[in-house]
Amino acid sequence: MPLFLKRKDFAAGLLLVAFGAAGLVLGAELPIGVARRMGPGFVPFGLSLLLILFGIAIAAGALFHAGETVERIRIRPLAGVLAGGIAFALLIGTGGILLATAGAIAGAAAADSNTRWGQAAILTVVAAAFSAILFVELLQLPIPLWFR
Repeated sequence: MPLFLKRKDFAAGLLLVAFGAAGLVLGAELPIGVARRMGPGFVPFGLSLLLILFGIAIAAGALFHAGETVERIRIRPLAGVLAGGIAFALLIGTGGILLATAGAIAGAAAADSNTRWGQAAILTVVAAAFSAILFVELLQLPIPLWFR
């Protein structure tokens, strides 16, 4: 396998191209319009093209410049962060913002083997209180504090 395929720049460029292509595919049915009368697909189309162009430029740079290689994927951080995000998404509607915040922080804390769970508990209480005050009280978003 050629060395440039293992470089971080090449992988990042391919990721940007993939996101840009996904934007083009997902927004294909939106009317683009013209510059004077922009349709709802005008900006997504333009941003998707820019992502693809920048992705190609970044990936091409990996062909000519030496850079760091991609490391082996570590499962624990990936699973912990994903679990925290999924827990938040699943709990915010029915469990409320307090429980959703606790789930997100627990998942993120589980991602690191050096986590001090006492500090994570303090962070959970502070972040949940801050979230409840900001989003529910001040911004008055229709998010329950606790179970419905």
